[in-house]
Amino acid sequence: MKANFRYLGNLATGLALFTSAAHVKAVEYVIGTDPWPPFTIMDEGEYRGIDVDIANELQRRLPDISFRFQRIPWVRALRYMEQGKIDAITGLAKTDERAEYIRYTSPPYYSECSSVFYVRKESGIQVSSYEDLYRYKVGYVLNSAYFERFDKDDKLRKHSVSDEDQLLDMLIHGRIDTIIGTNCQIQYHIKIKGALDQVEEANWGPKNNVDLYFGLSKRSAIVAEQHRLNAAIKSLKDEGVIEKIVKQYFE
Repeated sequence: MKANFRYLGNLATGLALFTSAAHVKAVEYVIGTDPWPPFTIMDEGEYRGIDVDIANELQRRLPDISFRFQRIPWVRALRYMEQGKIDAITGLAKTDERAEYIRYTSPPYYSECSSVFYVRKESGIQVSSYEDLYRYKVGYVLNSAYFERFDKDDKLRKHSVSDEDQLLDMLIHGRIDTIIGTNCQIQYHIKIKGALDQVEEANWGPKNNVDLYFGLSKRSAIVAEQHRLNAAIKSLKDEGVIEKIVKQYFE
């Protein structure tokens, strides 16, 4: 009889723990981002895209963590990360400057990007070497990281804009001569904008690799979850989950 009571007691304790775990309230963390298709796409006031799908998978595997995407212009989002006003950011390339106030999840969740220059078709503009850039007005998105030589070169005639949509419009309408972008994003943007017959990749590019990360504000409580997020992202990559997510948008 004592054994039966002990069994029933253990069963009741187990059910109580299960019920308690099932009702754990997730801590919500804010991810600040601008639309950056196909990684973040604004659709009727709601975010979707590669980064959103990955965040949803992370929530599923870490049920005590919840993410909410909030639309914030890119430059302001970086400033908010530094101030601790938001918790995280996605689609982030690594730089030493950003590392002063951001922790990067490891491994990167996407590693198939590179920096590419684009020109208008039949414009006669030739970018066959880095030195050719000094002849032209070059457009880029403010506070973006492309490759070190370009990022630090203050002798180029650079023109900054707030986002890739504006960047492409200026190129198409001849207001700038060439633009730089991250090919995994801007090529998709060119396609959905219907500009494939107007814009082409320049002959020269740095042929660099741009890894994309989830960035965590060092002033946010989310940094305590970094090891768990790292492990979850690694599992998503190892299991091919991220690859399947990406294919939905690029095929």
